[in-house]
Amino acid sequence: MIEVDAQIEAIRSARYLYLGSISEPEDNCLRLVILEATSDCLPNQATGWSEATGLPAGPFSETKPILHEPGCRIFEIVWESYIGYAVQNESFHIPEPMESEGEGRLFVRYTKSVYLDYLAKVTFASTEFPGPFVHWGIYCLNHTIEVASMAAPRISISVRR
Repeated sequence: MIEVDAQIEAIRSARYLYLGSISEPEDNCLRLVILEATSDCLPNQATGWSEATGLPAGPFSETKPILHEPGCRIFEIVWESYIGYAVQNESFHIPEPMESEGEGRLFVRYTKSVYLDYLAKVTFASTEFPGPFVHWGIYCLNHTIEVASMAAPRISISVRR
């Protein structure tokens, strides 16, 4: 379990995340490709144009795009089975209330959450069947992903060249 914990912490250490892709390679198996992103591009003050944004220098010339670039990590996260998952437009996402119990920042493991309450109302999943399960929240720029599963996901990490 130590390796999985280290991989989860690697995802949590990212400053920004993007959802690269989501698929079900087999029935009831969920695969996410999550892309680390950075805002380390610097505007070019010498020319009066920002190399990062391609816009003229001005009030927004100091803004930096958040990009998945060479050197950024790619996280492949696979749940071999799940109870449910949901994907939302990040603009409409309501954060978990203070009463929720979870650990992490961009990749959160919840033991008590609104999503778990929702699943209790719309499924017959329980601690008796299929057994204890948790809610994983992945908070990306543009998307939020909620996954309920009995087991931690399998995670592999690579680096964009």
